[in-house]
Amino acid sequence: MAIGPHLGHALLLIVLAVVLVSAGQFLALLAAQQLHVEGHHSLRGYADLMRNDARWLIPSEALGYLLVLAAAVPIFRAMWHRGFAAGVHWNLAVAKRYAGRLVLCGLGCGCLIALLGSQLPMPQDPPIMADMMHSPAGAWMMLLFGVTGAPLFEELVFRGFLLPAFLNAFRWLSQKGDLAPSAVLWLGVPFSVVFTSLPFALLHSQQVSHAWAPVALIGLISLVLCVVRLRLDSLASSTLVHSAYNFTLFAGILVQTSGFRHLDRLAH
Repeated sequence: MAIGPHLGHALLLIVLAVVLVSAGQFLALLAAQQLHVEGHHSLRGYADLMRNDARWLIPSEALGYLLVLAAAVPIFRAMWHRGFAAGVHWNLAVAKRYAGRLVLCGLGCGCLIALLGSQLPMPQDPPIMADMMHSPAGAWMMLLFGVTGAPLFEELVFRGFLLPAFLNAFRWLSQKGDLAPSAVLWLGVPFSVVFTSLPFALLHSQQVSHAWAPVALIGLISLVLCVVRLRLDSLASSTLVHSAYNFTLFAGILVQTSGFRHLDRLAH
C-alpha cells in the first residue's frame, strides 16, 4: 500500500485541528483582553468581536492554523519516517511546471461557478459578506487569507489527508483480497472523491447561510480539486487551483467597491 495518510492519520489530524484551532482562538481572546483591544473587558465581548469582524477573526484563525502545522509536521514526520511534504505528496515541482494552467483552471472554475450561481437561488446576505463590510482592512485580510492560509490548510486536511486515506483503505482491502484490484479505480476513487467533498462543502455551509445551492457549488469545486490532486499526484497543484478559485470570489467585490474603499456599495 502506498506510504502516506490512512484513516487513523486523517482522524488524528482532524482532532488536532479541532483542538488547536480552538486553542488558537482562545489564546487570541486572552491576548485581546490583556491588551484591552476595542475597549472590551469580558471574554464574551471579545468573542463577539472576533466572530463578527474579520480584522479579529482572521488573525485568530491564522494562529490556530499555525499551531496545527507546528504540531502536525513533527508528529507525522516521525510516524511516517519521511518528510511531511513527501508524506502528503506536496510535489511542488509539478505545481511549478503547470502553474499557468492550474491558475487558469482555478479562475475558470470561479467564472463557471459564478455563472451557475446566477441561475440558482442564492442567499441575499450570507455571513461571509457581512464579515467583509466592517472595514476595508478586514476585507483585505479576508482576501489575503483566502488565497494563502485558507486554501493551504483546507487542502492539507481534505486532499492531503482525507482523500488519500480513503483511497489507501480501498488499496488495503485490495491487498487483503477482499476487493478486486480494478475496484480501487472504479469504486475507490469515486467514493473517496465524493466523501472528501461532502464534509468540505458542509464545512463552508455556515458562510453561505446553509443554503443548498452554494453548498452544492462548493461541493462541485471540491470534485475538481480532488481530480487535480489525484491526476497530478500533487497537493501543491490542488492548492494553487484552490487559491486561484478563491481569488475569483473576491475579484468582483474588489472592483465593485473600488478596492474595498466603498464597502457600503455591497448593501445596495
